[in-house]
Amino acid sequence: MEIVLPQLGESIAEGIIGKWLVIEGDEIDKYQPLVEVITDKVNVEMPAPVSGKITKIVATEGKTVLVGSVIALIETSDQADNEILGTSEVDTIGGFVSDMPAVGPTGAANVPQHTSQEEKNVGNISEPRLSPAVKKLVEKHNINLSELQGTGRLGRVTRKDVEAFLNIETIIPKDLVDRGIVRQAMDPIRKTIAQNMAQSAADIPDVWLSIETDVTNLVILRESIKSKFLETNGFPITFLAFAVFSVAQGIKECPIVNSSIDKDEIIVHNELNMGIAVASSAGLIVPVIKDVFDKSLTSIAAEIYRLVTSANSGNLAHSDVTSGTFTINNTGALGSNLSKPIIVPGQAAIMTTEEINKKPVVVPFDSKRTELQVSINKQEAIEIRSIMNLCLSFDHRIMDGSHAANFLNCVKTLMESFGKDTALD
Repeated sequence: MEIVLPQLGESIAEGIIGKWLVIEGDEIDKYQPLVEVITDKVNVEMPAPVSGKITKIVATEGKTVLVGSVIALIETSDQADNEILGTSEVDTIGGFVSDMPAVGPTGAANVPQHTSQEEKNVGNISEPRLSPAVKKLVEKHNINLSELQGTGRLGRVTRKDVEAFLNIETIIPKDLVDRGIVRQAMDPIRKTIAQNMAQSAADIPDVWLSIETDVTNLVILRESIKSKFLETNGFPITFLAFAVFSVAQGIKECPIVNSSIDKDEIIVHNELNMGIAVASSAGLIVPVIKDVFDKSLTSIAAEIYRLVTSANSGNLAHSDVTSGTFTINNTGALGSNLSKPIIVPGQAAIMTTEEINKKPVVVPFDSKRTELQVSINKQEAIEIRSIMNLCLSFDHRIMDGSHAANFLNCVKTLMESFGKDTALD
C-alpha cells in the first residue's frame, strides 16, 4: 500500500523530505513518527497512518515532493485499509500526537487522542519498545536501555533519543581535510532559505538606505522598567518590541511600505503582520506577529517572547510562520552596525535594527546638563549619546526613495520620542 504526503496546511503544495525516522523492513505502529518534512522553514513530523511493515522508501531525504505524491510503501495485514494512505490535513507544525516531543523547529499538533490496547497496558511494559533500526543502533553502541529516556509515543525510544545520548557528530573524511576542501550537502532548511533568497535577488529591484537614530532616552526608559516589567509579566521587554511598535506607527503614516505586488497591481494591506527573523539552531526562521496595529507595547513584547521561544524549542504552529506583510530583523543583537537585508518574496520592504553604540554627538547647549556636555560655544555642545542605525531595503517597483525615507524618518521620530511617560499598555 502507498503512503502519500498529506496536505500539510492551506496553500502548501509541496514539502522537502528532511529525515526518515524509519528504514525499510521496520515494523511500525500506527501514529509512530515516520519522517520529518520541511515546509515554510519548519519541520513537520509525519506519523504512520496505519500499523505495518515499511517495504520501500520511495522519496529520499532532500527530495522535494508534491502533496499527494507517494513517499513510501507499507505492508499491512488489515485488508480494510485503503490502497493509498495519508493523513488528514495538518494545521499545526510538529508532531501529530499531542504527547509527541518537538523535533528541530517543530511542535505538537492538534490531533484527536487515541486509546489503544497498547496505551491501556503501558504500565505493564518492563522496558522500552524499539524499532529494528533503533535496536541495531543500541546494540552497535552497547547501550544500557535503562540509561535512555524515550521521548516517543508512550515513552518509546526513538533514533533521535539514541543519537542525543551518544552525541553523534558527523565525521569528515580525513582525505578531504588534508586537501583543505570539505563538501557539505545543504540540509533541506538551508535549501529552502537558498531558494527564497535567490528568488528575491532575481525578481526584486531592491534599494537600500540607512538612518541614524538617537535612542538615548529609550535606553534610559528600558533600563528603568525592565526588572519590574519582567517580574510583573513573566517575560522581558526588549528593544525589538519598541522597534516593532515604532514600525507600526510608521506604516500608518506610510501605508505603501506594507504592500505587495501582483503583476501590474500594488496591493496595500490593511492588516500589519510583521515577521521577526530568528536565528534558531535549525536555521533562519521568520515567525509572524499578527495584527500589530492593534497591539500595545506589552502585547508586542509578549508575542515576541512567545514566538522566539517557540522557534527555539520547536513549537511553532503553521499559522505562526505565514501571512507576513513586513519583516524586521534585529541584526544589532549579532553585533552588526550596518546591514543590507534581502526582501522576503511577496513583501515590499524589510528593516533591520542595528547595534546600539555610544558616540559623541553635537547637541544644543543646555546649561542644566553641563555635567554631561562639553561646550563648544553658547549654542552647541558635545554629548555622549546612544546611537542606533535603522536600515531598510525596499522594492523600487512599489515605492520610490521618498516613500522609504519618509517611512524611516517616521520610525526614527517615534524611537527618539520614548520616555518616562510612554504608555506600555
